[in-house]
Amino acid sequence: MADITQQMPGRSPATAIDEAKRQKLLELVRGRALARPTDLAEDEVMVWPSLVVVEAVCATVFLLLLIAVSVLFSAPLTAQANPNQTPNPSKAPWYFLNLQELLLHMNAGVAGVIIPTLALGALAAIPYFDRSPLGVGILGTSAKGRKIAGFSAIFTTVVLIGMIVLDEASGRTQFGIGGFLRTQLGAPEFVWNQILPVGIIMATIAVLVVLVQVIFKPTRREMIIALFTAFVVTYIVLTISGTSFRGEGQDLVFPWQLPLEHH
Repeated sequence: MADITQQMPGRSPATAIDEAKRQKLLELVRGRALARPTDLAEDEVMVWPSLVVVEAVCATVFLLLLIAVSVLFSAPLTAQANPNQTPNPSKAPWYFLNLQELLLHMNAGVAGVIIPTLALGALAAIPYFDRSPLGVGILGTSAKGRKIAGFSAIFTTVVLIGMIVLDEASGRTQFGIGGFLRTQLGAPEFVWNQILPVGIIMATIAVLVVLVQVIFKPTRREMIIALFTAFVVTYIVLTISGTSFRGEGQDLVFPWQLPLEHH
């Protein structure tokens, strides 16, 4: 009692005891959530006028460009459709031309069902493999992520174009390997037309993963960025190939060699 009174001069013994108890009850408690500012006005952007005005301007510019193109260029209309005569080439809508391009190189079931299903399943599984909230909404997540995306885009473009040209030159026999398995070894159809194309695709993806791993030492997020970029570029390249580089009989031609029946 004497010690407490000496430490707190000018106070009664009872007050000193209560003050000492209060001081003993004070401690630092680790919180479960980070402190957040209550005033977020500086981080907010109002829908009107900041967003709506930009959207209105973009819509107006797009409409003017569309009208100008419509005036300057004739619509690519042909004669009335004849159900007894199939156009050559006969092409699907542009958003399916990537699958039509795949149909030229492998079994229809693999190109039209199995590969799209696996691709969509892999896209849906991304949130379960990459659960980190860091860098969400930032293009490439980091400077290294943007470099990885650029490398993956260039690699995928070069490899796809090379594979399309080589397979066309070999008569669409998977670079001649499928023809060798079919004619020389007598392999069944599912080997050279199903297993072999899937194996080539998986091998190409594995090469991309190894190169990215060796060159960039990526995190899980950055590896997913590389694979997602490869998927998007594959969609674009196959769509362009099916749209502008396939002529009569789906042969590989230059765009200026396409039939002029649309003009």
